[in-house]
Amino acid sequence: MNHKILITGGAGFIGSVISSYLLDNEYEVVVIDDLSTGNKGALDERATFYQGSILDKSFLTTALAGVDAVIHCAAKSIVEESVQKPELYEQVNYQGTKVLLDVMTQAGINKIIFSSTAAVYGEAKTQPIPENAALSALNPYGQSKIKCEEEIGKKVADGLAAITFRYFNIAGSSKNSLGKLFFRNHENESQLIPKILNKLNKGDKEVTVDVYGDKWQTPDGSCIRDYLHVKDLAHAHLLALNKLTKSEHQIINLGSGKGYSVFEVIDQIDKSVGVKLNRNIYPARSGDPTALLADISKAKEILGWQPKSGLVEIIADSWQGSQQLR
Repeated sequence: MNHKILITGGAGFIGSVISSYLLDNEYEVVVIDDLSTGNKGALDERATFYQGSILDKSFLTTALAGVDAVIHCAAKSIVEESVQKPELYEQVNYQGTKVLLDVMTQAGINKIIFSSTAAVYGEAKTQPIPENAALSALNPYGQSKIKCEEEIGKKVADGLAAITFRYFNIAGSSKNSLGKLFFRNHENESQLIPKILNKLNKGDKEVTVDVYGDKWQTPDGSCIRDYLHVKDLAHAHLLALNKLTKSEHQIINLGSGKGYSVFEVIDQIDKSVGVKLNRNIYPARSGDPTALLADISKAKEILGWQPKSGLVEIIADSWQGSQQLR
């Protein structure tokens, strides 16, 4: 067995895939999750599971016993909810991260990989977006993640080794070596690919996709986003565990570095699933950027990482996962 890794939020989609991927690569894994949005059925049976909150110091002290490094995925992450309940995002995301870092210090654990988001950039002026771009989050979710990143930065002076990953749009599904499939199962889905597939999964003969704006300054008039397969994301975390350096906080984008327009995604779903989606064109929403693309040169350079899956595989694997919800 390799080192013992604790994953917060490990019963969520991303946390469960990372957990399973590390177990397949001979790591010992401890998962903590309060199951407020996570799903116990998403846990890998080989992981040790503790149910509880990252705001609970005594609980964290118990869970962190014998742990070598922490991958911190636990968070509230719905943009719309963050606007309605900013205090919840401040408490769980920011205060929860502060408590976790304090307990890690007391336990003598000085390695952390933190899950952040491209939402910290807001409306970036440069595309693709480099990590040194100005941070101007447009919502409390993104703002809470900026504060977490800053808190981690402060701990570096005390010898903390940290990598923050800023995720772009993560999709797909992943099967572990035991044959268990891990897939996205969000009650109020907001991301384009799983949102469309979940509608199709309900068996509706006529599925309409809401498209916000078809007059953007892009080749086909719809806005462009960066999609990354969850398996490629998990691989980046595996590599990062060997790149943590004492008293350093490295911030790294995780995306594909390629952009796909809304219409391109719809067309590919038509082909992959064998349907013909209807398009409902609405006016563009204020605050929606024309394009969101990750500059991934730093991930390539520091981790030796390269995403392997393109849009076709992301949609095919997302569809395979979505069908498990029937």
